[in-house]
Amino acid sequence: MSTASVDQTDVSLFSRLLNLAKRAFVRWREVNRLDREQIDVTARDLNISPGELVTLMYTSADSLEQLDKRLAYAGLSEEALAASNPDELRDLRRVCSQCNTRARCARDLRHKRMAAPSKYCPNELTLRLLLCEARNERALNLPLQHS
Repeated sequence: MSTASVDQTDVSLFSRLLNLAKRAFVRWREVNRLDREQIDVTARDLNISPGELVTLMYTSADSLEQLDKRLAYAGLSEEALAASNPDELRDLRRVCSQCNTRARCARDLRHKRMAAPSKYCPNELTLRLLLCEARNERALNLPLQHS
Protein backbone atom coordinates (compact mmCIF):
# COMPACT_ATOMS: atom_id res chain seq x y z
CA MET A 1 0.00 0.00 0.00
CA SER A 2 1.36 3.38 -0.89
CA THR A 3 1.70 6.30 1.48
CA ALA A 4 -0.52 8.43 -0.75
CA SER A 5 -3.47 6.04 -0.36
CA VAL A 6 -3.06 5.95 3.43
CA ASP A 7 -2.87 9.75 3.57
CA GLN A 8 -5.98 10.04 1.37
CA THR A 9 -7.89 7.62 3.62
CA ASP A 10 -6.83 9.54 6.72
CA VAL A 11 -7.90 12.85 5.18
CA SER A 12 -11.20 11.36 4.07
CA LEU A 13 -11.88 9.90 7.51
CA PHE A 14 -10.86 13.14 9.18
CA SER A 15 -13.11 15.14 6.84
CA ARG A 16 -16.07 12.89 7.57
CA LEU A 17 -15.51 13.13 11.31
CA LEU A 18 -15.14 16.89 11.10
CA ASN A 19 -18.39 17.17 9.12
CA LEU A 20 -20.19 14.95 11.64
CA ALA A 21 -18.95 17.14 14.49
CA LYS A 22 -20.03 20.32 12.70
CA ARG A 23 -23.53 18.97 12.04
CA ALA A 24 -23.86 17.77 15.64
CA PHE A 25 -22.86 21.21 16.91
CA VAL A 26 -25.42 22.91 14.65
CA ARG A 27 -28.16 20.57 15.92
CA TRP A 28 -27.06 21.18 19.51
CA ARG A 29 -27.28 24.95 18.97
CA GLU A 30 -30.75 24.66 17.42
CA VAL A 31 -32.06 22.54 20.29
CA ASN A 32 -30.65 24.93 22.87
CA ARG A 33 -32.50 27.86 21.26
CA LEU A 34 -35.83 26.27 22.17
CA ASP A 35 -37.27 26.82 25.59
CA ARG A 36 -38.88 24.04 27.61
CA GLU A 37 -42.42 25.13 26.72
CA GLN A 38 -41.69 25.03 22.96
CA ILE A 39 -40.27 21.53 23.30
CA ASP A 40 -43.28 20.36 25.36
CA VAL A 41 -45.82 21.80 22.91
CA THR A 42 -44.05 20.37 19.87
CA ALA A 43 -43.69 16.96 21.52
CA ARG A 44 -47.37 16.94 22.44
CA ASP A 45 -48.30 17.86 18.84
CA LEU A 46 -46.21 14.95 17.60
CA ASN A 47 -47.60 12.60 20.26
CA ILE A 48 -44.15 11.80 21.64
CA SER A 49 -42.39 12.59 24.89
CA PRO A 50 -40.22 15.71 25.19
CA GLY A 51 -37.21 13.43 25.69
CA GLU A 52 -37.95 11.57 22.46
CA LEU A 53 -38.29 14.88 20.63
CA VAL A 54 -34.91 16.07 21.85
CA THR A 55 -33.38 12.73 20.85
CA LEU A 56 -34.90 13.08 17.39
CA MET A 57 -33.57 16.60 17.10
CA TYR A 58 -30.07 15.40 17.92
CA THR A 59 -30.32 12.47 15.53
CA SER A 60 -28.11 12.60 12.51
CA ALA A 61 -29.66 12.49 9.07
CA ASP A 62 -27.69 9.28 8.52
CA SER A 63 -30.15 7.23 10.55
CA LEU A 64 -33.04 8.52 8.43
CA GLU A 65 -31.08 7.68 5.29
CA GLN A 66 -30.56 4.20 6.71
CA LEU A 67 -34.29 3.92 7.31
CA ASP A 68 -34.97 4.97 3.73
CA LYS A 69 -32.60 2.25 2.49
CA ARG A 70 -34.13 -0.29 4.87
CA LEU A 71 -37.61 0.65 3.57
CA ALA A 72 -36.46 0.23 -0.03
CA TYR A 73 -34.95 -3.16 0.83
CA ALA A 74 -38.26 -4.20 2.37
CA GLY A 75 -40.06 -3.09 -0.81
CA LEU A 76 -41.66 -0.04 0.77
CA SER A 77 -41.67 3.60 -0.25
CA GLU A 78 -41.29 6.37 2.30
CA GLU A 79 -43.65 8.56 0.28
CA ALA A 80 -46.31 5.85 0.13
CA LEU A 81 -46.00 5.21 3.87
CA ALA A 82 -46.27 8.93 4.58
CA ALA A 83 -49.59 8.91 2.73
CA SER A 84 -51.01 5.60 3.97
CA ASN A 85 -49.41 5.09 7.40
CA PRO A 86 -48.02 8.40 8.71
CA ASP A 87 -48.15 7.29 12.35
CA GLU A 88 -46.21 4.11 11.62
CA LEU A 89 -43.64 6.04 9.58
CA ARG A 90 -43.18 8.47 12.47
CA ASP A 91 -42.68 5.52 14.84
CA LEU A 92 -40.20 3.88 12.45
CA ARG A 93 -38.22 7.13 12.38
CA ARG A 94 -38.33 7.45 16.17
CA VAL A 95 -37.18 3.87 16.74
CA CYS A 96 -34.47 4.18 14.10
CA SER A 97 -33.18 7.42 15.61
CA GLN A 98 -32.86 5.81 19.04
CA CYS A 99 -31.43 2.49 17.84
CA ASN A 100 -28.19 1.29 19.35
CA THR A 101 -27.36 -0.95 16.37
CA ARG A 102 -27.07 1.87 13.83
CA ALA A 103 -23.42 1.08 13.13
CA ARG A 104 -24.23 -2.55 12.30
CA CYS A 105 -27.19 -1.47 10.19
CA ALA A 106 -25.06 1.05 8.29
CA ARG A 107 -22.36 -1.57 7.70
CA ASP A 108 -24.91 -4.13 6.45
CA LEU A 109 -26.56 -1.58 4.17
CA ARG A 110 -23.19 -0.42 2.83
CA HIS A 111 -22.17 -4.01 2.03
CA LYS A 112 -25.68 -4.98 0.88
CA ARG A 113 -25.90 -7.70 3.55
CA MET A 114 -29.59 -7.94 4.27
CA ALA A 115 -29.82 -11.57 5.27
CA ALA A 116 -30.74 -11.16 8.93
CA PRO A 117 -31.76 -7.66 10.01
CA SER A 118 -34.44 -9.35 12.11
CA LYS A 119 -31.69 -10.38 14.52
CA TYR A 120 -30.92 -6.78 15.45
CA CYS A 121 -33.30 -4.30 13.79
CA PRO A 122 -36.03 -3.15 16.19
CA ASN A 123 -38.10 -2.00 13.20
CA GLU A 124 -37.97 -5.27 11.30
CA LEU A 125 -41.31 -6.66 12.51
CA THR A 126 -43.08 -3.38 11.73
CA LEU A 127 -41.48 -3.32 8.28
CA ARG A 128 -42.67 -6.87 7.58
CA LEU A 129 -46.21 -6.05 8.71
CA LEU A 130 -46.30 -2.90 6.57
CA LEU A 131 -45.03 -4.88 3.58
CA CYS A 132 -47.77 -7.50 4.07
CA GLU A 133 -50.34 -4.72 4.32
CA ALA A 134 -49.01 -3.09 1.13
CA ARG A 135 -49.11 -6.42 -0.73
CA ASN A 136 -52.67 -7.09 0.43
CA GLU A 137 -53.70 -3.59 -0.63
CA ARG A 138 -52.14 -4.09 -4.08
CA ALA A 139 -53.84 -7.48 -4.42
CA LEU A 140 -57.23 -5.95 -3.62
CA ASN A 141 -56.71 -3.24 -6.23
CA LEU A 142 -55.72 -5.61 -9.05
CA PRO A 143 -58.32 -5.95 -11.80
CA LEU A 144 -60.02 -9.33 -11.93
CA GLN A 145 -58.63 -11.62 -14.61
CA HIS A 146 -61.17 -13.65 -16.54
CA SER A 147 -60.18 -16.89 -18.24
